[in-house]
Amino acid sequence: MHSVSVNVDPSQFLAAWRPDPGVLFVPALSEARVGEEVAVRVGIHGQTIRATLFGRISAVRRVGRPSLPPGVEVSLDRASRAAAGFLAMASRGEPVSFRERAPRYAAERKLVVRRADADLEAVTINLSEGGCSLKWKGSMPAVGEVMRVRIPGGLFPATGRAVVCWIQSGGSAERSLGLRLVSEGRAARRWKALVAEVARSGARAA
Repeated sequence: MHSVSVNVDPSQFLAAWRPDPGVLFVPALSEARVGEEVAVRVGIHGQTIRATLFGRISAVRRVGRPSLPPGVEVSLDRASRAAAGFLAMASRGEPVSFRERAPRYAAERKLVVRRADADLEAVTINLSEGGCSLKWKGSMPAVGEVMRVRIPGGLFPATGRAVVCWIQSGGSAERSLGLRLVSEGRAARRWKALVAEVARSGARAA
């Protein structure tokens, strides 16, 4: 998966975002190929809001000109289209609220995360159907890095793919990161079952 961070002016973002097909033009990664996965960390100049968007490259512009830079068009997944909509609202100067996000529960659950060729044990801070935040003890990954998460429950553990969407690399007691589950099928069903079990346990909403 490619990973890139961009900061753009509000007018640039509005020109780059096409909500109907769910496609965002990113002025980077022109060496990439159609069909490859991308994680894009987007910031808007003059705004505090930032979001990590995920999708697949649907077109590549390898050669550009001053008014039309090289880059890629990314077809965003469903959750990222909603986040891009929030970025568009902020770019237009409209108030932005994230209250529509999926319920998130404060709970500690041990997960085994495979990073490169090493298995690391981490503890969740909170969980939602989209992913989780984790207390982190190892070297900090980069936003966009792909990991594998072993999801507990059932007769056989399921392993899902997840992408780092934010990091907090403060003091050793504050190191944490956010993972977004991008797997489908059995791993996605097992993750939803885990979150439902946490909700039934009476965990408070975060």
